[in-house]
Amino acid sequence: MEEYTHEQINYEQHSGMILHIAENNGAFTNKHWHNGFEIIYITDGQMTVGVRDSEYLLSQGGFAVINCKTIHSAYNKGYCKNLLLQIPYDTIRKNIPDIDSIMIRCICISGQKAVGKSAEIKELLENLVSLCTSEHDYGYLLRLNSIVYNLLYLLVMNFRTGTDPELKRKSDKNIQRLGIVLQYVRQHYSENISLSDAASLVALNKEYFARFFRKYMGQTFMDYVFSVRLECAYFDILNTDYTIGKIAAKCGFENNYRIFVNKFRMLYGCNPAELRLQSNNTAP
Repeated sequence: MEEYTHEQINYEQHSGMILHIAENNGAFTNKHWHNGFEIIYITDGQMTVGVRDSEYLLSQGGFAVINCKTIHSAYNKGYCKNLLLQIPYDTIRKNIPDIDSIMIRCICISGQKAVGKSAEIKELLENLVSLCTSEHDYGYLLRLNSIVYNLLYLLVMNFRTGTDPELKRKSDKNIQRLGIVLQYVRQHYSENISLSDAASLVALNKEYFARFFRKYMGQTFMDYVFSVRLECAYFDILNTDYTIGKIAAKCGFENNYRIFVNKFRMLYGCNPAELRLQSNNTAP
């Protein structure tokens, strides 16, 4: 069987982590997971962040901490600007040896609701925003690491909860198996992918796999395939000059243009042509 891993992250060489600010007028990142530790901090606008079976509407000053190997997603239909911090698993494990037996539970939906230790975390995230947007001086990495490690200290000392080691082990095994399927879809979304194809990747029968996928992803397998295709179409509409029809075909809707338009409107609140028109009208 061909091997697939999911959401491999290329961390910045100089810092060993990822720190950047994203700004857009609508985006959708499908459910996925990775080994690293992630924090999303909203500096302007709103974003809905899904973590496992729950969704949180984050507004300015809100943040979400996402644990290693945790399924999550993010989308915003309007303007949003956010800071993204991703820390590799090896760094976390080196400094928090029992990270596999604990969870960090820390989500603040709005900066106006940040009190106590949450307010301290918000202040550190603001420091990261300032660091990210200012010119990097000689002591940049020292400052970056001091803020990040202080942030981790506050999180692990004030927001950690224990987990059942055996349940965690089983969950991680299933998440790893699921990752094979998610990565396969990412690489073959434009092709004719079936439920049977996906089930065979992880040596499960079709009926059991369908239940397994829905349990962990909260949606059917084919709904996930459609959402990946639509995410890629959204990107192409905003970033290429291809016709809408060509984009639909390229993203796996070659013989289903009407389905493409209907599902696109359901997900993004507008049809593909309207999105392109909005994009052209707001372009510099």
